[in-house]
Amino acid sequence: MRNFASPLRPTANDATKARMRTRKRVAVSVVATAVFAATAAIGTSAPLNAATPSATPMATTAACNPLPFSLPAPANRHTSAKKAWAYYFPPFPLAVDSADATRDVYPRWMDTHNSANGAYDLRDRPVAPQRASQTTWRQADFEKEIRQAVGAGLDGFIWEYNSSTDIRWQQLPAMLAAAKAVDPGFKIMLSPDFNTAAGSTSDSVYKNVMKVKDDASIYRNSAGIVLAPFFPERKTPAWWDGLRNRLASSGVKSNLVPIFISWGGGTQKADWNNSVSGYSQWGTRIASGVPTLAKESAEAHRRGKTYMQPVAFEDTRSYDGRYWESSNSSTLRNSLATAISGNADSIALMTWNDYTESWVAPSKQRGYAVLDMAAYYVSWFKSGVKPTITQDALYWSHRSHPTNAPYSKTPIGRNGKPTPMSIPNGDAAKNEVELVAVLKSPGRLTITQGSNVKTMDAPAGLTSFKVPLVAGTTPSFKLARSGATVQTVTSNTPVRSSVVYQDMIYRAGGGVAATCAR
Repeated sequence: MRNFASPLRPTANDATKARMRTRKRVAVSVVATAVFAATAAIGTSAPLNAATPSATPMATTAACNPLPFSLPAPANRHTSAKKAWAYYFPPFPLAVDSADATRDVYPRWMDTHNSANGAYDLRDRPVAPQRASQTTWRQADFEKEIRQAVGAGLDGFIWEYNSSTDIRWQQLPAMLAAAKAVDPGFKIMLSPDFNTAAGSTSDSVYKNVMKVKDDASIYRNSAGIVLAPFFPERKTPAWWDGLRNRLASSGVKSNLVPIFISWGGGTQKADWNNSVSGYSQWGTRIASGVPTLAKESAEAHRRGKTYMQPVAFEDTRSYDGRYWESSNSSTLRNSLATAISGNADSIALMTWNDYTESWVAPSKQRGYAVLDMAAYYVSWFKSGVKPTITQDALYWSHRSHPTNAPYSKTPIGRNGKPTPMSIPNGDAAKNEVELVAVLKSPGRLTITQGSNVKTMDAPAGLTSFKVPLVAGTTPSFKLARSGATVQTVTSNTPVRSSVVYQDMIYRAGGGVAATCAR
């Protein structure tokens, strides 16, 4: 998710600049003014520990299962010692304004092709919420996202925020209330930002933790409230020790599971050993980088610490013209499989909803396909048992044009200059169509692109079937058994031979044959 110095690692300087631009962009963006207007009242509408409004409880049985396997009953979904999280990016909730659809801000951010001065230029967005006008619309939206996350087997969100004056913090009360209303077992892990200036104190982090210290939806482990700051190495271990000592002196136990910009295991960051209860990092976004994750898990365990393994689908940034080749769903699936085989203690999907870089949440261009594929491995990771397939599912992914397709216009990047898309380093670009089939029994898979037809005989279980992308077609997919068609699905994204602007994100779709309300 950062500029990589090698196929595996982001460089600290470029990573810092990139993430800090991400953190600051709402404040400097003209188009983001609506976010401030819509959320300014959230921090004052109710105290952080306000009583929880009621919500419709989660069903204990699903009349229509949207997954190819069965999840545990809702009451049993959080019993595993292994946890699965998603990093939540508050600037991109389901909606940034009220229930009035005419005030939906996302259309103003979609395909603007201009990121100058921190403006947004998105290629995807969450599906617009359908709801009646109500005073609690923000909480209602968070409840929907929590239902989506729990429906994929997740245990909570890692909540990024800055100071108590930041809109990200001001949305936290509604998120905490939503968690209690939907699923008390769903928790919010705090990921505080902090003042990085020389000599700065931990005052803001301390004060904010104290405000939510008694909230039942804040995530705690046996050592107390878990703090998972992004890029913690901007301060020394002693600085973080001082914060924890301040909290302890006020009767608040806490422990640190830092999300390093880059960790790497080995002797790197050994000076943190006495300050943390676990290790994590921002992670790789390329398939060839996945094997290092198991090494990091082993090193964390060798040190007597836990390991929270990062997992991502892809990383593409129109705002500065960079993308990394994730090889369709390979990086996602291989990262999750490595968390299982490498005995990671928890998983962190990076991220749930940062639509400027990397996301797994249900969206307009991908539907539930990415989250559903992740759910298969999340269930396996948490239970220790490969899921039993109860119904077939077909998931597809491909880009909307070949990566080398000619284009006539170039977006304006954050630097105010034309910024074409390119891979800075890592795996080379690939142009493939992928069908991920999750089958309850063996079957024949077919990918059709115009007159180009490819088949594969697949066993029961999960199979990835990839073929070269054919421009000028709209891919379609079929599952057959004994010569009879069982399921078909067609991509909703035609593959163009040439384009006006480049669009390097992977589109995705598909699922089980049944259409289930979500």
